[in-house]
Amino acid sequence: MPSYSRRSESRDRHRSSRKRSKSRDRDESSDRKRKRSEKRRDRKREKNRSKSSTPNERIYAPADVACELDGGNINMAQLDKKTVEWLHEKINDQVSSRLGDIEEIIRERVIAAKIDMEQRLRLQIESELKEEMEAIQRRENESKDRCLNMERALIEKIKQLDESEKQLSDERLQMLESKRLFEEKRIELDREKELLKKNEQQSILNKGGSQRAPIRMRLGSGR
Repeated sequence: MPSYSRRSESRDRHRSSRKRSKSRDRDESSDRKRKRSEKRRDRKREKNRSKSSTPNERIYAPADVACELDGGNINMAQLDKKTVEWLHEKINDQVSSRLGDIEEIIRERVIAAKIDMEQRLRLQIESELKEEMEAIQRRENESKDRCLNMERALIEKIKQLDESEKQLSDERLQMLESKRLFEEKRIELDREKELLKKNEQQSILNKGGSQRAPIRMRLGSGR
């Protein structure tokens, strides 16, 4: 840590020389005074550490700060107040910067995840809608096919009924024609029968008339 103190004092000396434009001798004198002051502070800290039972506070500086301090493992008890404040400020700046970077990364990842989720959801919805539309189209086609089949069956049944009705009508006409012919034949037969009956009766009458006269003559002669 003395080397760190010398580097810190050297930086302070250079800053003082740039700001105040003091001479090199005065800087060296100021440097010696600071060294004596730091030695006194170090002795006081050593005494305080010997009295206190708590371990020294150690922190780990960020990479860029560690490069400036020649290492990241820092004993806070061996640093002066300005250095501690500067170190805390650097650490806070680094933490804030990294938190900002982390928040930006998280924000970008959330946006990317949201976009990916939206795309997946859109694809899923499109797939479900496509399947539903295909199912509706399939049911509609099946319904059309059933309707066409029913229509064909109905047309076929109507055709069969028409043919049956035509056949029945033809058979009825044939029956009527047969009945008419039968009736004509019956009438003809009745006429012939009646004529035959008349002829037979006339023949009988004719035969009967020719036989009665001789009988009467014979009777008359007998008296």
